[in-house]
Amino acid sequence: MTPEDEDIVKKVRSLPDRVAALLAGLSEPELRWRPGESEWSIKEVCGHLCDDSQMWRRRLALMLSQDNPTLPTYEQEELVRDHAYRDADFTTVLADFKRNRQEIAAQLSSLPPGGWERVGTHPEHGPRTVRTGMELMIAHTEGHLEQLRELRERAKAQ
Repeated sequence: MTPEDEDIVKKVRSLPDRVAALLAGLSEPELRWRPGESEWSIKEVCGHLCDDSQMWRRRLALMLSQDNPTLPTYEQEELVRDHAYRDADFTTVLADFKRNRQEIAAQLSSLPPGGWERVGTHPEHGPRTVRTGMELMIAHTEGHLEQLRELRERAKAQ
């Protein structure tokens, strides 16, 4: 594994802990607070990160077991609503997020030679290697970390 690949694995493992540390000590009303009717609460953003991690686990499994599979898509708004994350136990959501990321990190750590270059094709975004997919997943999570920082400050001010 290259140093860059090791860095990806480290980030995949550490991001759930960064999310949990950022949100530690918030009250249930703060976790449930929404800035607007159609916007997500902290709990819903974390639920979305859990859904995204589950989807990447599925995509990674396909990319490692098939030649150039079509990668599944999902409707994020629909999943967040269907899973009722705003009413879910926050500790469980964070634990599921972390578990999914740890499983992804374990798979990445044991990739055979060439595994990082395995390809899958996303119906909307085209071909992705395992490496570019993981880089996208990390960037996506880091973007939501900023959103969570803003939500935390706004929710505490309510």
